[in-house]
Amino acid sequence: NIASIVGHLICFIQDFLAWKHEFKSALKQPHHPSLSTTIMAFHNASHVDARYNVFLNAGRDLYNITQVHSLDHTLDILEPARMDASTRSECLPGTRTDILRSIADWAKSTSVEKRLLWLKGLAGSGKSTLSTTIAHTLQEQGRLGAFVFFSRDVEERSQPANVIRTIAYQLASFSPVIRTAIAQAIDTTPRITQSALRFQFTKLLIEPLRTLPATGGPVVLILDALDECGSAEDRKPLLSLLSSESVHLPSFVRIFITSRDERDIRCALEEQSHVLIRELNLTSENNTNDILHFFRSRMAEIRSTNKLARDWPGDSAIFALCKQAAGLFVWASTACRFINGYDPLRNLDVVLSGGMSTTAQSALDALYQTALKSAVKDIWDDKYFRTDFCSIMGTILVARNPISDKTIDTLLSLERPSRYIISRLGCVLHCSDTGPVRILHPSFADFLSDRLRCGSDLWHIDTLLHNRLLAVHCISHLNTVLRRNFRNLVLSQATVDEVLPEATSYACTSWIDHVCVITEDADFVRHNLDQFLFRHLLHWIEAMSILKKSKTTITSVLCLHDWLRVRGPVLLTSHADGIAIATPTPTN
Repeated sequence: NIASIVGHLICFIQDFLAWKHEFKSALKQPHHPSLSTTIMAFHNASHVDARYNVFLNAGRDLYNITQVHSLDHTLDILEPARMDASTRSECLPGTRTDILRSIADWAKSTSVEKRLLWLKGLAGSGKSTLSTTIAHTLQEQGRLGAFVFFSRDVEERSQPANVIRTIAYQLASFSPVIRTAIAQAIDTTPRITQSALRFQFTKLLIEPLRTLPATGGPVVLILDALDECGSAEDRKPLLSLLSSESVHLPSFVRIFITSRDERDIRCALEEQSHVLIRELNLTSENNTNDILHFFRSRMAEIRSTNKLARDWPGDSAIFALCKQAAGLFVWASTACRFINGYDPLRNLDVVLSGGMSTTAQSALDALYQTALKSAVKDIWDDKYFRTDFCSIMGTILVARNPISDKTIDTLLSLERPSRYIISRLGCVLHCSDTGPVRILHPSFADFLSDRLRCGSDLWHIDTLLHNRLLAVHCISHLNTVLRRNFRNLVLSQATVDEVLPEATSYACTSWIDHVCVITEDADFVRHNLDQFLFRHLLHWIEAMSILKKSKTTITSVLCLHDWLRVRGPVLLTSHADGIAIATPTPTN
């Protein structure tokens, strides 16, 4: 590190000055120095010479460190979406071997004709697990250029505008040569993050990748769950690049995409000659055997954990579960989590009594209905419970980013902690003591938000309604917590979490997002908004500065301005001065 290098330099200078003084003193003696004195002088000289080598090495290390630090600082301008794959599931060993082998063969093929592979399949068919397994294998081989996985419930991982920058940032870690080329592109065009995606694609991907030698082997870029990257309209420019511009990447670059079979993705990719399309076959013998293997493995774990009989649950039960899964791995994994609850024997009987379904989606819907009915049995008739369930699940579904149960409690002002309900839904939700509440699979959100699929008003979630409710909750919370002298805090010694609680942080960063998607019943939010804009707009700007979100403040207020122009022109007129302060016009 730098401190060690500076220490070496100081020692070298001290030794050099001491040796220089000693050698001069010996030469100034009136008589010739003795042999021992001469030997000692040259010994000291060799000692300093050795230190000189240390000095050279230290200087070289210091230069390298400063260069790396400079590049890191430059690359941070890209502001990539954070991608932590450490908690993502991989395929159970011994399963999906055929499709994994097929993808691996495509990735290492020398053919330049099919450089983009699109793997499509139903929700819950195991696409993300496959992509994570492929990514891990390629990383071990040194062939993974980037792994970007989209998620509709994490805002930064659902924005098409972030994709090229995130891929470029990961490529910079893949190769020092690419790292330098990308840094040069940023230096040349400092505002490249605000440039059109096509320009970013050329300057941050095509040109830097061309600096790599073609003899180095394939470099694979993985985009998982592309259907969760914004709306069809939002991702249109990105799809255009992937379909038409990806052919201009070097021939050794491969792009692997997974998604549901959405119409816009299909229209963009299916007619391209360089695109290879594969679909996961849920009814194939291989897929059935893989799910059977999955059930055997998980049932063995449940049997061991719960000290059940050695022959539990038996082959007939496992085969029945396999048939009910209808080819969906998400059905299998959800069923296993449900069975591994308080009473595995009873829970297994509950799942098996669900009967057979004619399609994969109906099988999944039936399982979710079973899980909800059984998780909170005999309580659904309680109207207060139903109200809390819908409020909590509605908040989880529409939140811009996953939030903790404590934040849900704070924003919704719940009398009974939300964990009471959340903890009963472990087969479909994940909640740790300190982390956010997450839906384990997007298909559960689809199920709850579709009245026809969920089959009951008991657990149907009207996402438009709950978005309006959360907008009001966020604004009401800010009206309560934002004060004058808001910034009387020791900011230099406190972290963001210590300064602003999570609920306040979420409300600050997300209230405008929730407001701006309201298209009806705007009166629902206007009264609270009027009070907030009058009393706390400037305090909110301060809070955003504390959160280091000043860059997004102007963009957010501009969106609010556009929304008010249509939905609240009176409010816009009343608060024009405050909004103008929040969106300063640059001077010439």
